[in-house]
Amino acid sequence: MNQLKVDFKEFVQALFTWKYWRMLLVLALGCLAFSSVVNGILLPHHFFAGGLTGLGLLFYESIKEYIPFSLLYVLMNIPIFIIGFREFSLKFILTSLIGMGLYTISLELTDGLEIAINDPMLAAIFGGVLAGFSTGIYLSLGGSVGGLDIIGTVIKKRFAIPIGTVFNMVNFVVISSNAYLYDLETALFTGVFMYVFTWSMQKGQIGFSQRKSVFIISSKPEEVAENVLKKLDRGFTYLHASGGYAKEEKRVIYTVINLLELGRLKEYLFETDPDAFISVQDTGDVIGKRFLTWEDEGFRKRTK
Repeated sequence: MNQLKVDFKEFVQALFTWKYWRMLLVLALGCLAFSSVVNGILLPHHFFAGGLTGLGLLFYESIKEYIPFSLLYVLMNIPIFIIGFREFSLKFILTSLIGMGLYTISLELTDGLEIAINDPMLAAIFGGVLAGFSTGIYLSLGGSVGGLDIIGTVIKKRFAIPIGTVFNMVNFVVISSNAYLYDLETALFTGVFMYVFTWSMQKGQIGFSQRKSVFIISSKPEEVAENVLKKLDRGFTYLHASGGYAKEEKRVIYTVINLLELGRLKEYLFETDPDAFISVQDTGDVIGKRFLTWEDEGFRKRTK
């Protein structure tokens, strides 16, 4: 009970921040964009989507004369939220409930919408881009509409099975069912939509300025930290290492930047220490200062 009070207080405090309301605004626009794709492209072309929306569209084909798709989506989310309530912070669950409500309302508002794209390939690509980018942007701000995101995260935390594996299994069932109910060509277009959606969602979530993790080995670590990383306004960590060839003790500089900052980093580094060694890797999720917080990822805030 005490933990619930702490979680509820955290949620109330978030309501008084511009960051949270900005996320809700982006979430509402994202839901409107996705529901427009569902009603304007997926349903007319008999395409399915990934995740819970795809499963909903699969079941909807048999019961669409008796129940609207928006209500079906809510009913499918009920057991998911019951499971998620035990695993996630109250703030994340309440935010997901708000997101589900916004998505449901958007589905009703866009019911009967027609997007005049007759070519199925163009429809799949356009729908994937529109739905993917809008979804990725609100996910990057900590938004959620429930669905398989919660189930996937629970399975990942309990059984260490990647979320992507869960989604791939669901998507395989959806595409196979699409081919069975309609034809192989329609199922392939569904696959195109899912691929474009996933790519666009990743770009919307991490931005075209993708995060990069950087290791720098320099004989002048203090100068590099002062003249390079402070100019970029980025934090860094020293890792103590031993050279394999020279057998010298070194301090390796580790930091995370975005793609737009990489060119400046190289320029500053060349001016400071042209003999430095630098290794750059793509980085997906980054949680910490100036990035997403643990609470944004749905974890409960720890009490002292």
